[in-house]
Amino acid sequence: MKEQFNLLKKKLDSQTVINQKMIRQAMKSKLGGINRTGRAMFILGVFVAIWAPGFFLHLGTSYTFCGATFIMLLFCAFKTWKYHRKLWSVKITDSDMVEIARNVSILHQEYQNWMKIALPMVLVWVIWLGVEAYMILNEDGIYLYFMGGALVGGLIGGFIGTRINNKVKREAEELLEQIKEYSELKK
Repeated sequence: MKEQFNLLKKKLDSQTVINQKMIRQAMKSKLGGINRTGRAMFILGVFVAIWAPGFFLHLGTSYTFCGATFIMLLFCAFKTWKYHRKLWSVKITDSDMVEIARNVSILHQEYQNWMKIALPMVLVWVIWLGVEAYMILNEDGIYLYFMGGALVGGLIGGFIGTRINNKVKREAEELLEQIKEYSELKK
């Protein structure tokens, strides 16, 4: 009877180790997805911050508008970097789960609050774009076509941005749940 109990205990211990490894692997995959998204958005943000002012300057908008566009886009790239930087260097296998959970929780909260910053900023920028475009394109109805195109582009960009924001929040929630499961298994 004692041998059977010891054998059963060894099997349960091995299953716990396997479950811990599987959970760590899932956490590593989830964190990798969050990090890839953060890096891609940061690189894209820096690229657009460099490219967009030149494009708008070529269209004939004011230097002030181009400078404000550059600053706004660089600010967005900086915020992305700031939100993700602590997680970019994390190794799931070597790191403290409490620290990872704290950083993921902060990332999730920052993404929750991002719309409070982004929407007013984009609204002011779009109104300014409309004024700039009207001063340049106020003849032959080109202004309406331009603003129609800008509206469609803005809606598509807003949809994509919201999906990315929601994806990162969802992945952060799932990662926090996996960390909780892992912590319960370790007890």
